Amino acid sequence: MESDVVIADPLQVVTLLDELELNFDRLVEVVRYAEGERALCTKNDRKGFDLILMNDKAARGLREMFCGDRWAPDETDNQAGIRNSHIKVRVIHCNFDKNAGNPDAEPTNLVGKGTASRAKVACNRTPWIPGLPIPEPSEGEYTTYVLGTYSDENSLRAELSRPRSFVGGRYSRFEPRIILLDGSEGAPISGSKPADNRPTEIIDITIKRK
Repeated sequence: MESDVVIADPLQVVTLLDELELNFDRLVEVVRYAEGERALCTKNDRKGFDLILMNDKAARGLREMFCGDRWAPDETDNQAGIRNSHIKVRVIHCNFDKNAGNPDAEPTNLVGKGTASRAKVACNRTPWIPGLPIPEPSEGEYTTYVLGTYSDENSLRAELSRPRSFVGGRYSRFEPRIILLDGSEGAPISGSKPADNRPTEIIDITIKRK
């Protein structure tokens, strides 16, 4: 079985992102922003809404951070993201499993995907050799990168990856996997939870009549 091409060295990460006309700090800020919004969800939200919200806010963050002269909003196949028509690259978000950002384990999407994701992966099948330019797609097509994220109580993990295989509704085989957050950075930002309308402290105030 062929292994993924993993880019985790900070200098190599920054260099490769520069080639994609992306920025490491801005991508991390997008992930942290989206996670902060997702963290506002409670058990009273509908099942799966936290993943929907994470996906929406990540797309919004990508647009607010990168759209301008080179990048534009993209809604191809109803998958929100951004696209760069100059270098034919598209970036979308996906909720990954616990292996996101782990250089030693291959991740995949947390929830199964459909034909839209399959079609995008079909444009990514040309192999990539580290040190050489990332293969360009056929005329009129885009190479799609997935901003994969995962969080739990202890860590936030993220990577920007180019999937080359799609089987049974799942991404697999990534060339490359660009590690953004490997979980060693600490617990994710929890955000501000909605108030529960109960006082946190009771203070007796004496009112004197004049």
